[in-house]
Amino acid sequence: MLNKILEISEENRYVSLYRGFIEIKHKDEVLGRVPIDDISVLILSAQGVTLSKNVLNALAERNGITILCGKNYVPQSIVMPVANHYLYTKNIKNQIDSSLPFKKKIWQQLVMKKIQNQAFVLKSYNKEYRDLENIAKSVKSGDSDNREAYAAKIYWKRLFGKDFIRDKNGDGVNALLNYGYAIMRASMIRALCAAGLQTALGVNHDNNLNQFCLADDFFEIYRPIVDFVVYDLWLENETQITPETKQKLIKILKANVMTEKGNTPAFQSMHYLCNSYVQAMETKKAELELPLWTGEFE
Repeated sequence: MLNKILEISEENRYVSLYRGFIEIKHKDEVLGRVPIDDISVLILSAQGVTLSKNVLNALAERNGITILCGKNYVPQSIVMPVANHYLYTKNIKNQIDSSLPFKKKIWQQLVMKKIQNQAFVLKSYNKEYRDLENIAKSVKSGDSDNREAYAAKIYWKRLFGKDFIRDKNGDGVNALLNYGYAIMRASMIRALCAAGLQTALGVNHDNNLNQFCLADDFFEIYRPIVDFVVYDLWLENETQITPETKQKLIKILKANVMTEKGNTPAFQSMHYLCNSYVQAMETKKAELELPLWTGEFE
């Protein structure tokens, strides 16, 4: 499966299956067809969309994710596969049996990498970054000193200015960030499902109302890639969600990262990361294969 994202943003569209393609129609006019095997994420951002259930089932069979958006393109629900991995039950048992020290060490690695990537964003735009690198080095097991929050407070003010406030429901730059994060999060959910992992069982995130705690843990290290692209848009005075800014944000999945298997698109590195977590649980060695972001895009 290729990692294409299909978004339905125009009103009054009908989406159905047609001979291995997803077909989009307006009234009786066929507007286009996309091979379903090419699609990893279907985003329904328009409010007036009629959808065939067969589309959702066909995507789920291929580990595809469907996102239903509300206002400001903020996702309101996600349709994901239930289970289609041959080791699904074994992996869940390993997730449940994972010790607290094991999960704390995993979270430590994720926080360190996230802050390192935030420092990379600042460095790329000639902003002071060395203190964030030092903060990353000081992260303890389980991030007991909450270095993640401390680094974020410095990072956001330094990137977008002292008056910037990160708002999950905000407009402008915040809406661009939310849209980019939604894409990255959906791709991570897909990678977790493909690896046979239960997304609700996180290593740090723990919320009875969130069925994607593990995705929220793992995609933290990819957030700065979204920030990088949004900052570029901000410099160009593009601070609204438009078809053009969406196209630029979608490229985050093709950010080049270095893995043990060589130069890899970000979306593919997520699969390596998730599989390394499966291996870590099996061996009980809290070591993840974390990608090194190069700041380049395909």
